[in-house]
Amino acid sequence: MKLIGLDIGTTSLCGISCDAATGQIVQTITEQNGTFLPAAEPWEKQQNAAALVARLHRIAAALAADGDAAAVGLTGQMHGIVYLSADGRPVGPLTIWQDGRGDLPYRDGKTYAEWLSAATGYPLATGYGAVTHFYATVNGLIPPGAVTFCTIHDLCAMALTGRKTPLLDPSDAASIGLFSLARGQFDTAAIRAAGMDPAFFPDVSSGYATLGRTAHGVPVAVAIGDNQASVLGSVQDLAHSVLVNVGTGSQISCAVPRAAAQAAAGQLELRPLTDDLLLLAGSSLCGGRAYAILEHALRDIAAAVTGQPVESAYPAMDRLMAGYRPNGSPLTVDTAFCGTRSDPQRRGSITGIGIDNFTMAALCDGVMNGIVSELHGLYAGITPLLPQRPVHLIGSGNGIRHNAPLAARFSAAFGLPLSVPAHREEAAFGAALFAAVAAGAVPDLAAAQSLICYLDR
Repeated sequence: MKLIGLDIGTTSLCGISCDAATGQIVQTITEQNGTFLPAAEPWEKQQNAAALVARLHRIAAALAADGDAAAVGLTGQMHGIVYLSADGRPVGPLTIWQDGRGDLPYRDGKTYAEWLSAATGYPLATGYGAVTHFYATVNGLIPPGAVTFCTIHDLCAMALTGRKTPLLDPSDAASIGLFSLARGQFDTAAIRAAGMDPAFFPDVSSGYATLGRTAHGVPVAVAIGDNQASVLGSVQDLAHSVLVNVGTGSQISCAVPRAAAQAAAGQLELRPLTDDLLLLAGSSLCGGRAYAILEHALRDIAAAVTGQPVESAYPAMDRLMAGYRPNGSPLTVDTAFCGTRSDPQRRGSITGIGIDNFTMAALCDGVMNGIVSELHGLYAGITPLLPQRPVHLIGSGNGIRHNAPLAARFSAAFGLPLSVPAHREEAAFGAALFAAVAAGAVPDLAAAQSLICYLDR
C-alpha cells in the first residue's frame, strides 16, 4: 500500500506517493503553479482557485491510478482564503498570503490589519484570511453567492471527496486568524466585535480527522498547514529538534508541549501541531525569495552590460560561492525586502560597503548571511520559551537543498550539524504521514515519523 501527499505551494504544485511500510518515495509529480491573476493594484496577490483545484485533481488521479492508495493528505500555502458558494464551489480567486490589502490605511491612523488586531486582541498581519475577509466586509467586496471561505488546500480536499462544506484542521484555522488556541475554535465574540458574521468562518476539526473518501473509496484527511506539514514530514524527534525551512518564504519551528507552552511575542507565533504539542514558529516574509531577487537583479545587470538576455544567473552565483572567502570585511545585508510581520513597511539594506568588498561574490555571500541571520534572530526569541535546548538541526525546502553554501551557513550559525530529509518534498510527505494516522494506516504519529530518513544518517 502507498500514501499520497499533495502540496499546493505559492510557486509550485507537488504530489508524491510513498510506500506505507518504508516511506520510500514511489512517484513524484511537480508542476509550476502558474495561476497568478493580473493585478489591478500593486498590493494585490491572487491566484485562480478553480484552475488549482482542477490541476490538483489531475495530479491526485495520476498518483492513485494503480488503485493501491491507503490515504490521501493535503497541505498548502497558509493564511490565504477563497470564498465558496453553498454548494462548495469557489466564487472568486484565492487571495494569498502575500496580498497587501491589509496594510492599506483604514481608520484612526491604523491599517486594516492593525485596526483589526487592536479591536480583537489577536495579532494579525496582511495576508491572513481574517484580515482579507475584514477588508472585503468593510468595502462590500464579498463575492455574490459566497457563504463561507477556506484555504486552497481545504478546497482541493473538498473537491476530492465531493464534500460541500469546509472542515479545517486547527493548523489552517489558526493561520486565518481570530482563532482561540485554548478552545480550538474561531473566536466568535472577537469576530462579532469587528463587525463580521461568524457564520462565514468554517467549522474546525480536532485530532487526526478525515474529510471523506475519494470516488474510489480512499480516505482523505483534512488538509493541514504547510508549516505543520513540513515539521511532521521532516522532524523525527519533535522534542529535541529545530527546523529551518527555506522556500519562497522561510520559517523556523520548534515543537513544545502544550502544558509547557508560553505566550510568544513579536514575530513569533504559537501554532497548533498535534493534540499534545504546539509549534513555536517564526517567519521571514522574504526567505529564499531574497536570493531569487538578487538573481533577477544580476540577470538585469548582465543583460544591460552584454545587450543579451540571460536565462539564469544561478550557475554563475554557484561558481562565485564555491569556496568563497571574504576579501576584507563582509557586506551586511538585511534581507527584509518584503517587510516583516510586525513592521510591513520595513525594507532591506546593504551596509559595510568598502572599496574591496563591493563585488558580486560579496553580495551573494551577504544575502545568504542575511537569510540565515533573520531566522537565527527569531531563534534567539524562541529558545527562552523551550523546555530544553534543541540538539538536532533539520533543514528543509528547496532553498537549503539547492544551495549547499546556505546550508553550511545555517549549520555554523546554530552550532549544530544540519540534517536534510532524504525525501525532497517535505510538506507533501508530512501531509501523507498525517493522512496515514487519520486513516488508521499506521497506529500513531510516532510510527508515521519513523518513516523519515536523513541523507547524513
